[in-house]
Amino acid sequence: WGSPHIAPPPHHMASPPHRRPIRPLDLTPSKRKCVPLKPPLPSKFQGDVEKAKATPMPEFTNLVNFPAHISQKQPVTLPDGMRCCVMCGQACQCNGTMKGAKKVPAPPGTAKGGPVPGIPPASAAGYAIIPTQNKGLCTACDVNVWVVVQSGLEIKWCKGCKNFRPWASFGDKGLATKCVRCRERQREKYALQKEAKEKKKSALKGV
Repeated sequence: WGSPHIAPPPHHMASPPHRRPIRPLDLTPSKRKCVPLKPPLPSKFQGDVEKAKATPMPEFTNLVNFPAHISQKQPVTLPDGMRCCVMCGQACQCNGTMKGAKKVPAPPGTAKGGPVPGIPPASAAGYAIIPTQNKGLCTACDVNVWVVVQSGLEIKWCKGCKNFRPWASFGDKGLATKCVRCRERQREKYALQKEAKEKKKSALKGV
């Protein structure tokens, strides 16, 4: 290949080394403790309900895919008012309540109209946020049904318990935001409130 007029074969030509871009999230990779249940999602748990409900639930910290994001002190630099979800790892806006979602100035995963470097933005279509009482779980992940990789147990976030519960605990309303136990408590509370209001009205009429 010494002739200056003959080019060397392609495999002899030097090529620039492939460099993988360094991202802050590489410091906190997913532990893959849980994976989303594959679609299509049935309307309720399909297995042995009693067996699933009796299965011991691991601690919350042993279920999340990004345990490093549980702490308010995030392992990556984010704009004020944002944190990464403990399940999907995506950057989301934090909100005290769902009612405050409309006050969010920018879509999740953005800062002043631009993307947060190194952080995969949450889907604009889903517009996920992280409510204060969700323990770092975004509103896209708290409606998912998750499968614990180690045991195969199907779990779902309960807004009443503020923790993961076996999906079987949600009964026939498998896509509800609260488990059967919390829904029953809510009904009882509502019934007592209604009864108290009626007694108050009756008392006022009797005066």
